[in-house]
Amino acid sequence: MKADRPQAKPRSWLPLTALAVALFSAAGYVLTHHTPAGPWVARKLASWAPSGSSGSAPSQTAGSGDAAAQATAPAAPAAPAAPATRMVRVSPADVRVINHVRLSTEELLDPNFALFDNKALTLSPPRRLLDEIDRPLMYAEVVNTSADTIALSPRATISVFDGSTPLNVRQEWTLPTHLYPGERVPVALTGGRYERYTEVKTDWLPAKRAALPGPRPKLTVTVENTEAGVGTGTLNFSYRYRYKYVTVHGRVRNDEPAEIENVRVWVSLFDAQDKLTGAQFKELRLPKLAAGDSAPFEVIVKQYGANFARVGVVYDAAAR
Repeated sequence: MKADRPQAKPRSWLPLTALAVALFSAAGYVLTHHTPAGPWVARKLASWAPSGSSGSAPSQTAGSGDAAAQATAPAAPAAPAAPATRMVRVSPADVRVINHVRLSTEELLDPNFALFDNKALTLSPPRRLLDEIDRPLMYAEVVNTSADTIALSPRATISVFDGSTPLNVRQEWTLPTHLYPGERVPVALTGGRYERYTEVKTDWLPAKRAALPGPRPKLTVTVENTEAGVGTGTLNFSYRYRYKYVTVHGRVRNDEPAEIENVRVWVSLFDAQDKLTGAQFKELRLPKLAAGDSAPFEVIVKQYGANFARVGVVYDAAAR
């Protein structure tokens, strides 16, 4: 005999519904109380809850008891304050752009920082002369007319014109890193072929400043004697020329307590009319000078104008 398999009874939907409700309730509790997304989910659920549903009717009929319960409910936590910061935002920002000058952090943050007033720097009218092979060159002087301010590393772009035509001239050497009040530094402009010039434009670049006595090491530079001479040369193995020159003998003494090195000099020759007749720049090859030590130097300056009447020397140096 074959026994008939008992037929499965359909499960009731009530236990399954209760189980699903319990699982969803547990998941919602864990999500809102034990995860970072909890506050966000709580706000979303609150926004989705209907305001005029029948579930709110009992609270409307509860009377003053529910109103008292709402009054004693804890207030929502305040939003966290923004973290403190040392940054001050200014709109619009006061931007200060200074090209061609390297500034320190202290100088950038100093509201009273100021550059050297370039109006105190002047360039004398260039004097056109002819060199030993009849090429034109010009001498001029840069002067610091300030009463008590030192110009640090002054630089200029000098443009010379014949009418509207710019002349192809260039500066032979740089200016000192410390230009003190009243000092006169020669500038030589060479190159090109021209018979005259009509205009000179000087574009002074920004420069820092310093108060007296300034950072330049204190040296005593003296001219001991001069020797005038005449030299000769040959151009293209056929053209012989002559030129005048002056050998300037001097001495440098260190008046600083620290050692001194890298001494540079700008030597100028002036005629009886106090006009430049020759100039030369040279980095002196001197030993390191200790405090109180001195050393001789020699500079040869070609003379293209009238015979010189006096010699001027400007120096620059670096302390070790």
